[in-house]
Amino acid sequence: MKKLFFWWWLIMILFTLMVISGCSTEEQADPHKKEPEPKEEEIPRASLDPEGIMMQKPGKFFGDNYDKKKVEQALDQFPDNLSTEETYDRLVYLLGENYRPQYEELMSLDPTIQVNKKTPDGKMKVPAFEQMNVEILLDASGSMAGQVEGGMKMDLAKKAIQEFVAGVPEGAKVSLRVYGHKGSNQKKDKKVSCDSNELVYPLQSYDSDEFEKSLNQFEPTGWTPLASAIQAAHGDLKESGEDGEKTRNIVYVVSDGVETCGGDPVKEAKRLGELGIEPIVKIIGFDVDDAGQQQLKKVAKASKGSYQDIQSGEDLKEYLEAEKARLKREWRGWSISSQLKANEKWGEKINEVWDLLYKKPEGKEKGLAYMLNQETERLYEAKNYLDEKGKLEDKDHLSGIIRRKNTKTKLFFKETEVTFIRELEKAKREAKDDIKKQEKEMTDQYE
Repeated sequence: MKKLFFWWWLIMILFTLMVISGCSTEEQADPHKKEPEPKEEEIPRASLDPEGIMMQKPGKFFGDNYDKKKVEQALDQFPDNLSTEETYDRLVYLLGENYRPQYEELMSLDPTIQVNKKTPDGKMKVPAFEQMNVEILLDASGSMAGQVEGGMKMDLAKKAIQEFVAGVPEGAKVSLRVYGHKGSNQKKDKKVSCDSNELVYPLQSYDSDEFEKSLNQFEPTGWTPLASAIQAAHGDLKESGEDGEKTRNIVYVVSDGVETCGGDPVKEAKRLGELGIEPIVKIIGFDVDDAGQQQLKKVAKASKGSYQDIQSGEDLKEYLEAEKARLKREWRGWSISSQLKANEKWGEKINEVWDLLYKKPEGKEKGLAYMLNQETERLYEAKNYLDEKGKLEDKDHLSGIIRRKNTKTKLFFKETEVTFIRELEKAKREAKDDIKKQEKEMTDQYE
């Protein structure tokens, strides 16, 4: 029994050793077994289409990465019996330039021309106004009954206002607000007069008969609530509902004296210019004393407007005519200056195109044509090296591919240049046409 047990254990031990030995043998490396060859680098097809060339991935030795010795070492590794097309693909893979950043910048150039020349009315660019609102604030205090050369101040003011609104551009809206026209200039009627601030012709298209009726509703009577009239003017224009960027609001204030109702017209004038309606304010002082002039000038300054002192009816007529002539001159001067600016912008954009296409190397910035010439020279040099080494299937065929690619791409650059120049010429003409159109529209308003 013991012998049987002994032999059983011996067999088990031998069997285990055989298994271990077999596994160990299997795990040992075969000294004659070949290592797997590294996977050959995949060479992409090189585009022969100019736009495809512009978007190609740069070669290993593009631009300043070029090293003749390393390039020749890489050329020595080219497999034998490559077709001409395969050889060209490999050459571009090594030597292709990095056109893409320059090309994308060129294609993203904006061919439009924005002059952004400040216009005489203070706007930037050529403003396409859809609406003009004119509000007139007329002082109807008792002092407007005074006489100046040519007649009573109120009569002269009414006549001038009637002539002025009759000449506003077609489609413009007009309103007339009168203040100080109730009560009297006596102290007992001060409250009634200071509270008299009335929109007698609400903002609307000009109607000659209706406007004249509005002018004839009142006569010079009481005190001078100038501040409350300016404050009310803001509400009149704000309620018009037009887009502030496409609306020109003009406020004319005709007065012959200072605020007499305790208000602060300077404060209200400043507020008028800050509340989003961007008015053009014209203050006309009619035969005012020194104190009145000082206050009205401050009102004009606070509203970023202008002040004009008028002593007679003839003065008022001459002022309005001179104002029209001045505005026409300013618009014509703006037109000439803006057209010159359009030429300047055109030149700047043409230079951008030429720089991106033809700029000679300055640091890392090179024009696309320079990069093409550099790539072509290096391709020919590599072709000659391969020919000397006997690695070319057909050197003339390869030279032809390089030459045709170079010629076709140069033609593409020229066509791109011509296209941009045409677009910029068109944009320049359109900008000048817009400027001339705006000049005519604006000067016609002052005829």
